[in-house]
Amino acid sequence: MKWIFVIVGSFTVGVALAEDSLLIRTNVYAVSGATPREIRSSIDQKRPWKDPLDASTSWSIKWSFTTVSTDSDCKLGTLEIKTSIAITVPQWDPTSEAEDRLKQRWQLYKVALLAHEDGHKRIALAAAKEIKTRLKKLKPASTCAQLEAAINRTANKVIEEFRQREKAYDERTNHGRAEGAVFP
Repeated sequence: MKWIFVIVGSFTVGVALAEDSLLIRTNVYAVSGATPREIRSSIDQKRPWKDPLDASTSWSIKWSFTTVSTDSDCKLGTLEIKTSIAITVPQWDPTSEAEDRLKQRWQLYKVALLAHEDGHKRIALAAAKEIKTRLKKLKPASTCAQLEAAINRTANKVIEEFRQREKAYDERTNHGRAEGAVFP
């Protein structure tokens, strides 16, 4: 933990600086089959969402802060960004009868699928970084209520911007298909 000291009148008061946190989880859903058609059918049946996508990355960013009020304004005190990312992909454990060619095909697909989902993860990480950057640049406000509103408005705007980037990423890559995330 880092400490800063703020001098208030003739007293020294320690204020703890918050540490950012990052949680990344990779979840799998099991699929089965001994042929490409069987594996595709298993993916379509077992994915835990309705959209016809084989993998998913969801993320959330939360911010907490303190403010410091003076006689003339209110400034940002501490700031903590908590980022949570969950990546969900199919997992196929080949049977002994599966052909080597099918195993290789699956491996290429899996690598491409994970690379695409990594793109979503990078967007989330960039959003968290941008929130921190913009919030640190906020100028003091007349009141803490005004500053709190500006902090929340700014952070929510960043999230919306990065959700749009994510949408454009999926459109540009056709949800990873243009990057090789296609099976069979």
